[in-house]
Amino acid sequence: MSTRLLRGLAAVAVMTAATLATAGTASAVPATLAPSTSAVIGSTAQLSPEVAGTVAGDGTDARQRALAAYWTPARMKAAKPDTEIPAVKAALATRDSARGLATSVTRPQGPSVSVAPAAPAVEPKANGSASAAPDVSPQAYYPNYPVGHPVARTSGKVYFTLNGGNYVCSATVVNSEGKSEVWTAGHCLTGNRAWATNWTFVPNYNNGSAPYGYWYATQLWTTTAWFNNNNDFANDVGSAVMARSNGSRIADYLGGQGIAWNYPIGQYVYAFGYPAASPFNGEVLTAENGPTYNGGGNTIYMTNYMTGGSSGGGWLMSFDGNWGYLNGHNDFKYNTLPQYMYSPYYGNQVADLYNTVRNISS
Repeated sequence: MSTRLLRGLAAVAVMTAATLATAGTASAVPATLAPSTSAVIGSTAQLSPEVAGTVAGDGTDARQRALAAYWTPARMKAAKPDTEIPAVKAALATRDSARGLATSVTRPQGPSVSVAPAAPAVEPKANGSASAAPDVSPQAYYPNYPVGHPVARTSGKVYFTLNGGNYVCSATVVNSEGKSEVWTAGHCLTGNRAWATNWTFVPNYNNGSAPYGYWYATQLWTTTAWFNNNNDFANDVGSAVMARSNGSRIADYLGGQGIAWNYPIGQYVYAFGYPAASPFNGEVLTAENGPTYNGGGNTIYMTNYMTGGSSGGGWLMSFDGNWGYLNGHNDFKYNTLPQYMYSPYYGNQVADLYNTVRNISS
């Protein structure tokens, strides 16, 4: 473990006033994706016309074979960071010009709630090994976790198609009753009121290696506020429901990190992701750690030099070196402040989204 990681662990803030969210009744995947609240919107995960035309046969297996054939190493390498998505570029330009104009104060919106992380009953078997990464940035660092480390295998790289282009983001497996959810940024799921297609998650990705295979989304969810307004970064949160792989649900197989909302700002967090824009190349898991600060307008920020492609990567609070609680994610930056990464404040919008998807099972 890096000395920076050890230093940061000593400074982890202890969670206070935690309340475990009440578990609901398990339910089948809703065909209509009717949300439990008007604050949330979802869609069945779709294939792009190019990929749909290659599906041979019926059912999930045929769909997954088509996706596996589409995401070749060359196509994955050519996928662009999420900051190149037209809707995201436009929204970030607007946000830069409006910096400092936020009038609402970021604060808890209700009682603090947490859902604990969960390790799998049996440690999963991985294929391949991780290679160490060279330092390219004096600010961010590479934890160089071995394959199978809980953070490495619950973190992953996301590939998707949106508005005709292929892009990359990051995501985290989150614990839930449905054991099928990964958590990411809303803009890694939708843009300009269109849903991403070909949505694929690669846990423990490392230099082209996929030691736990490729997992494909069956549903995509975000807040209605983000879906309707891609300038509303305070609501830029999302979740994908993953299909089973070899008969296993993703959190049963790999474990899932916890999640928490309505906690005081100032939590000490560990941020993880796959930054793909210069000076990074998106090939290895990258980390930052430090306290969060009030960003105004229902956002928070931390010192974090990661770049495009890291969006959706989780910020873990009360991190013990293996498991923690998602309490933010890499989301956006101001061009004039590259040293800071912003996240939506995890408040009631996270509660609405998580409580909508938590019982959905693949």
